[in-house]
Formats: sequence, C-alpha cells, structure tokens
Amino acid sequence: MATLPPDLLQLLQQLTTNLARYEGEHLTLKEKLEALEREQRDRKALLDRFALVSETDTRGVITYANPKFCEVSGYSVEELVGKPHNIVRHPDMPKSAFKELWDTIKAGQIWQGEIKNRRKDGTHYWVLATVGPLLDAEGYPYRYVSMRVDITRQKDLEAQLRQERQLLSQELAQNLKLAATIQKALLPPFEGDATPLSVPYFVLYRPLQEVSGDFFWLHEDKGRLLVFVGDSVGHGIAGSLVSTLFIQELRHLVREKGLWSPELLAEELDSRLGQLFARKLSLPITVDGMVALIDLHRRKLSFIGLRGKGVLARGGTLARLDSFPFSFGDLLGRAGTETTLELQPGDRLYFYTDGIHDQEGGPKAKRWGHKAWMEYLRDLQNLPLPAQQQTLLETLRSWQGDQAQTDDILVLGLEVP
Repeated sequence: MATLPPDLLQLLQQLTTNLARYEGEHLTLKEKLEALEREQRDRKALLDRFALVSETDTRGVITYANPKFCEVSGYSVEELVGKPHNIVRHPDMPKSAFKELWDTIKAGQIWQGEIKNRRKDGTHYWVLATVGPLLDAEGYPYRYVSMRVDITRQKDLEAQLRQERQLLSQELAQNLKLAATIQKALLPPFEGDATPLSVPYFVLYRPLQEVSGDFFWLHEDKGRLLVFVGDSVGHGIAGSLVSTLFIQELRHLVREKGLWSPELLAEELDSRLGQLFARKLSLPITVDGMVALIDLHRRKLSFIGLRGKGVLARGGTLARLDSFPFSFGDLLGRAGTETTLELQPGDRLYFYTDGIHDQEGGPKAKRWGHKAWMEYLRDLQNLPLPAQQQTLLETLRSWQGDQAQTDDILVLGLEVP
C-alpha cells in the first residue's frame, strides 16, 4: 500500500479538522437560528394575544391584520386586507386627529394617542395606538406599522364616571339651593325685604357658595335690639349646618329663656356648642362672633366678642370693639365679661367677618387687608347709611375684579337714631 506524502497527509488532516469544526459551528448556528425563530414566534403570539397589529402601505391600505385586530373589529382578515384603514374609523373622531397622525408618520416620526374606532356591527371600541413608519435606505417611509391596545372598558368607565359626576353635581346644586332657602328663612329679612327693625340698617351678605358659614341674627323688643354676627368654622354646607344650629340655640335662649345679656348669652352659647360637638367629634366646631345689645331708649351698647369683629363710627373717627382671643365652642368656662359704652344719635355700628378684608383683588391680586378696610369704612362715613350697602358692594366688586371669591362675606351696619 502506497504511503501518502507527508505534506498531503498533513493537508488531509487539516481539512478533516476544519470540516469537523465547520460542522460544529453550523450546528450551533442552526440551533441559534431555531431558538431565535421560537423566540420570535413566542413574541408574536404574545403580541397577538394583547395587541391589535396592522400594517399599511404608504397610502394607508391595509396589507396585514393580526387575529386580535380581526377579533376586536369584527372583520375577517380577508375583509380588512386591501381596504383603507379608515374602514374602522368612527365618525366621532375629528379629521384633525388623523391629519396630525399622518403628518407625524410621514415625517418619519412615531405617533401615539387614543382613537375611537367602529366595529363591523356599528358599535365602538377605543384603542391606545402607536403608529410608526418603516424607513427605506434613504430614510423614506415605505410601510406603516400600527400597534394598538384595547382600552374600551377603561374609556367606557370614564364616560360613566363623568355622567355620574354630572348627576351628582346637579343633585348637589339642587341640595345647595334648598339649604340656602332653609338658611335664609332663619335669617332676618334683608336686601329689599320689609325691615323688621326701627333703626336704619343694611346687610351685605355674599356666601362663597349657595349657603354660608357666615350668619347674623337680629331681634328687637321693647326698645332693645340684640345683634349677633358670626363666622362658623368652614363654609358651604358644613358651615351652614353649624350656623343654622347656632341660630336655633340663640333663638331659644332669647325668645324662650329671656336671656338678653351678651355676657350670659356668650357663656351659654359657648357651653352648648362646645358640649354638643365634643361628644360627637374629635375636632372642635367653633364660631367666631360678636353679640351686642343696644338699649335704644338709654342709648347704651353692651357687647362681647369671641374673635368677633366690630367697629363704632362716630363722625370721622372709628373705634374697634374689643374681642377675646377665643371662639364660641372652645369650652373655656366663662366666656368673658361684656363691655358697655355710651352711644350718641348718629353713631354707626358695623359688625363683619374676615371674608371682607381677606378678599384678594386689585392690580397685584393681594388681600384687601384690615388696615385698608378700616380706612375705607372711615371714608364711607360721608354717605348716608342707606347708600352705603350699594357703594360697598360696587367697591368690593371693583377690588375683586376677575379674582375668585375666597370666603363667605358678611357686613352688617346700623345707625343709632
């Protein structure tokens, strides 16, 4: 048997080794390709399970539709392929939305947004769509791919919630109007109603909402005039409930118990309000206010304020009525002692809540401020009392401008005959 030359034998051995290595590399590459194909199939299956996928040409004609798209839209793949994508367009969607979509993807960018579509049976469905172009070597779109997630349940729930919110808003508005009617029935007449008093007076009453946490009560009998102006914690319905309860307690104490002394009334009201809510709530429910008794025959003013606000105007001079630094309902035992002042004919008394001087407005949208409010009251003394309400209202509106009202507003002014 002939022996191969060493060089040829070495070459054959090298070829055999290379062939074995190439076969191993080919097997590895084949396994990798098969694994990649499985991964792509799994990804496609996962995508087809949750997303509506379609492809179109540059004219928007459908060239591919996955099973999920067919399932949700109600069309078969044969009914979709070859048709413009607007086959599922819902008439509720404005043309401007699709113009924005097309302008974006034609520019090579990705567009994303919510779209309302129409099924084959005419019902609607919502999708969160992501649409993007496939670009050729020169960077121009040659195909568009759209992947969409069905969000119909979410959008329908949002619409239902909006409808329920609207109904609740309407019901709340009706309840507020009813509460305002009830609250106004408890307040003394004002704003053009027949005056119940023998002295000139006005009331500027502007609730932040239909109902107010600011309130007042007037009662005159046998030459005595009792005045209460209060500001309960909160505003709106919560404040109005407290104010309504407070007025009822005040009515009971004055009309049925015969209490007229501001000091005794303050003590009783502080105790009753505090005890009532202390049993029910962890947070205190309080009222800031001032109770004043005017003896019209002897021209004397007796008053006590628990964080209440009042002013005596005599000529061009204003004197603030002192108030204690605690509120009705704080349960501090004795509410304090009342103060008595001599009055003169023509004296004017003003009782108010903090909403008037806390109102934001003016060129810098800042609070009016108590100092500016006092200066305004001083200037207001040039007008007769009946004209002051309208002037004050016009000034307040001018100051407020476009700013929203920030709190309930109440001002009560009266003149000693």
